[in-house]
Amino acid sequence: MSQFSNTCAIFEALNSRENTFDSIIKDDKSLSDILIKVSKEYNQPAMAAALILGEDIVTKAAIGNIIEGDNRKVNIDSLFHIGSIAKSMTSLIIAILINEGKMRYDMTLQEALPDIPMLDEYRSVTIHELLLNKAGIIPFQKHEYEDKSVVQELWKNIPAKFQNSTTQRFELAKVILNIKPICKPGTKVVYSNVGWVIAALTAEIASGKSYEDLLQQNIFYKLGMNNSKIGGWPACENEPEQPRGHYYDKKNDKLKIQAIDDEFIIPSWANPAGGVNCTITDLAIYARENLLGLQGKGKLLSKEHYRIIHNIYTPAVLNEMYVGLDIEETITLGYGWAVLKVNDNLLSMFDGSGGTFFARAIIYPALNISFVGLTNTGKGNMAIESAFKQILGVDIKTD
Repeated sequence: MSQFSNTCAIFEALNSRENTFDSIIKDDKSLSDILIKVSKEYNQPAMAAALILGEDIVTKAAIGNIIEGDNRKVNIDSLFHIGSIAKSMTSLIIAILINEGKMRYDMTLQEALPDIPMLDEYRSVTIHELLLNKAGIIPFQKHEYEDKSVVQELWKNIPAKFQNSTTQRFELAKVILNIKPICKPGTKVVYSNVGWVIAALTAEIASGKSYEDLLQQNIFYKLGMNNSKIGGWPACENEPEQPRGHYYDKKNDKLKIQAIDDEFIIPSWANPAGGVNCTITDLAIYARENLLGLQGKGKLLSKEHYRIIHNIYTPAVLNEMYVGLDIEETITLGYGWAVLKVNDNLLSMFDGSGGTFFARAIIYPALNISFVGLTNTGKGNMAIESAFKQILGVDIKTD
């Protein structure tokens, strides 16, 4: 059973209650106690979580150590890498530009990127298809499955030649859009990290601003996400007290600490696909905006625009969508979110991980709930799920 099915099962159980919220944890100390217990059970050096009910962030907590075996503690202002949850922010930026009349969901790549040479197959690909991973663009999920020369060009050569992140994305698009599609555009969902980068480039061209400025000005500033960071990992030489990521060493069944000067550096061109770091408070603010937006109370867009983002557009088979994944389950997608049906209601969720952190966000308007969870290991899904069930008081087996 995948994380998507697990989450649906949890909310199906909640929907069956006469009084849904009796057993929800409502104070930070109780939440901390749950996270401490779960972190020990699932070997997580640090965890953070928050529960949102409507306009209220009713509880939030961060516990544990910035490094396994180290006594330095995380706190509510500690940064965690949110991985692919950043893609939902990219879709929100595009929705904002569409609301301003600068873009359209049916805009083609030929229209959006007139100065970039591309194969004919990509000319009629739309923003809509990019946001659903249906553009036929290579996945760039795991380097071992990609052409080595392409990996070298994107991961090493382009960042070395160009400092400006928008220029990096422009150069990336010239490479990617001249690689033969892996399938006919519009026909199949294949989760493409570089496809999201190209989507962000279309927003940069349409607005005349960098993706980083669009994110900072249109989302972080307006929502009060004052402690979020774009690019890199939470910890660096200038910020050594931030949480360090941990790889999971499957062979030896143990965690490997991510070095502060780790050679695994995410290039700045990748920020729209997974280059954002958030505190648990900031991620809760972002989740709350999506929840309230679907109720017509959002700060950034109207209810209609949020419903376009959080709508079901296409099915996706997980083992076709993700390279190397052995799960045949079919899910359904919106723009930057998995949007699933729970009874007759829609639930939006997604997980993010760059391999050394793990993040989850869930939006469920039917019960006026949002939830966000963070860990500093690449294998945090079961820990976050366990914490979520305990926070909601749902005692069901979902794994």
